[in-house]
Formats: sequence, structure tokens, C-alpha cells
Amino acid sequence: MKNKFLFIILIFLTACSTATPLPTPTPQPKPTLPPPTQAAPITSAPTAKAASPTTAPTIQSVVTGKYVMSFHACDESKTNCRDPRSHEVYLAQSDDGVAWKMIPNWKSFRGSVPDVIRRGNTLYIYTASSDVVKYRLDTGATETARIKVNGLAGFADPSLIIDGEGRLVLFMLNGFVQGGDPASCPPGQTTCEKYMDAAVEVKGSDGTEFNLESGHRATVQLGGEFRSASDPDIFFDGKQYVMYVSHGPSITAWTATTLLGAYSRLTNLSTNLGGIPAGYFDSSAKMYWTYAHVNENGRAVIRRATHTALSPLTAADFKTVLTGATIGLGATFHVESPGFAVNVP
Repeated sequence: MKNKFLFIILIFLTACSTATPLPTPTPQPKPTLPPPTQAAPITSAPTAKAASPTTAPTIQSVVTGKYVMSFHACDESKTNCRDPRSHEVYLAQSDDGVAWKMIPNWKSFRGSVPDVIRRGNTLYIYTASSDVVKYRLDTGATETARIKVNGLAGFADPSLIIDGEGRLVLFMLNGFVQGGDPASCPPGQTTCEKYMDAAVEVKGSDGTEFNLESGHRATVQLGGEFRSASDPDIFFDGKQYVMYVSHGPSITAWTATTLLGAYSRLTNLSTNLGGIPAGYFDSSAKMYWTYAHVNENGRAVIRRATHTALSPLTAADFKTVLTGATIGLGATFHVESPGFAVNVP
């Protein structure tokens, strides 16, 4: 029976091998190619590669304002806003420095006392927690990295500027106070010194590693006129480098002829009119813009003063430009610690 069965199978296979083959499917027409004058040259290959699944595609940036501002905010109705751990970092934009709107689809993150700067297609947002959030303008992607300052155990209150070699330079309040406010003297001390220092970016680290510069950019004596010193903010006014230092709700202005030189105190810029400042010099109008936050009707708001010189300001010089309500967060929000940058590569 087995042999008979195998014989039947062989007959069947032979019949199948001689059967008429199936018709070949009609080829589908190829996509119409562009005329030769529209064909992409070989040099455009990197652009095509950038759109591959492994690389984030280029998008049209939603950060279109001339200026950007980082700030932290907190809802007093839900949490203790005196605790920096309750702060969230936001990013806003403006075309005139007065009317501010939130960056579309911005996702806030935990952090306090932020500063922002643009280099190339990246916004770098530094916080007091020693983190940097990089916002890629060409893809909309964000990434968070820990930063390191070689030669320094700890710091607070970052402020950034770009030097002549394209490196980020980090200004900050040097060090912490064990069990106390880093802006004030250690517990039990009535006098002390506070140091405003700077560190230069290590090339290739993309804003994550810095080398501390020797010496101090400014030394502030506490115990007499001032009980605290913090939040340095650095900018260039076309002739000199200007560093603002916060003393609670007051601001002093310091200047130097070189970025990493010694800064000398120039003036008490404001007294009890707002603190945690950000400065900018509008070269076209020859005007200084000074931002600071202050308590207004029980809520912290951000105000701006415009002035032609680094001389003492009055209350009339300041105008409120950003509140929790105007930025869309709500009337119960405090908005504090402005960081300012021009939105150019």
C-alpha cells in the first residue's frame, strides 16, 4: 500500500510541474519623477537623512517672539510658595518686552530661580537645582541634564552670557549655607562675605560642564547695609559689563570692563522696589530694561523699568508686565524671578 500511495503522489507532482504558470502581475506604474531641473542635488542628502525615523524632523518653531523670559510660578491657594520645591518653571515670549504670552504647549517643570539664554537653535534654561533643560527650537524636543562646575562644591542663582568664543559663561552665587539661606550669613553670624563668581563652559559639553574662574567677580559684605546678597544677573551694555545683585527687594548695579574681570559697585539701582532682577540694554533706543519681581496686592508680580542710565530708580519707573492672571495661570499664582534673553541664534 505504501508503494502504491507514493506512486500516486509522484503522478500528482508531475502534473503540477507541467501546469500552465500563473500570469505575471501587471507592474504598477512608478511614481512620476520630478524633471531634472527639480532633482535634489547630492549635497542635499543630509537633509533627507535628518527626516529619517531615527532623527527628529525639523519643525516650525513656536518661539517666534523677539524676547524670551523664564520665570518660576506657584499657586498660593494650593501649596506653600515659600518652599522652592513648590516652584514650577515657565517660558514666555514677547515682541516688545511688555506684553508677554506663554510659549504654546510649554510643559512646566519643577525648578526655581531660572535663567534662559539662546545659542544656535537651543534655549538653555538653568535653575537653582543645578540642572539645565535644553529646548531644541528646530524640533521642539526637550532634554534635562545635570551640570557640573569643576572646582566648586555648590552654587545657586545661575545667570548666563555668551563670551567672544561662543562659550556659555555661568555667573552664580558661590556656595551654600548649611541649615540656612545661601544668600545670608550662616546661623549665629552677624557679618560675612558673599561671592559672585563665574565659570566658563568646557567646549563640547553643550552647557553641562564648566570650569570655575579663579578669584571672585564681586565680593559683597553683609551685616551693615545689606543682610543678604544673591541672584547675580549679567549683561553687556555696549561699553561695559553690568552685573545686577539682589538684596531681598533691592538691587545694586556693578560694572567691569571685561567679562571675567573684577566688578565694582556702581550704585544702588533700586531700594525696596523689587528684587531677583534681570537686565538688558536696548542698543537701538539706548535704554536699559530692568525686570524684577515684587509683592503687589498680596501676590508676586514681575515689573519692568526703562531708564537711560544706571542711576537710582523710583517707583514711577516700574510698570507691571506679567502676573499670574495675565500669563494665563490664574490670579492665585505668584510669578517670580525673571530671566531674560534675546531670541536670536
